[in-house]
Amino acid sequence: MVKERRLRILHDETAKEGELIVHTDLKDELDMKTKAEIVVAKRRFTFRVKALKTVEEDKIYGNPEELLTMGIQDNSIATIRAPIE
Repeated sequence: MVKERRLRILHDETAKEGELIVHTDLKDELDMKTKAEIVVAKRRFTFRVKALKTVEEDKIYGNPEELLTMGIQDNSIATIRAPIE
């Protein structure tokens, strides 16, 4: 069974390109090792994961310039899960 959550993805200047910032508990809950997969508007993207306890548990954060080039607006709904191999 695939574990996934639908969350808001926000633009954050502190996030590096190719990286998502998530809460530590979310990373553990979804069994993500080093990478995460997000789906926005039926398009799938893979990112490295950086887990922090200081961010909100119900939000994920990414680099604004990179997300905009992918067509992902600030405060969009995204489904996040560990990558499917």
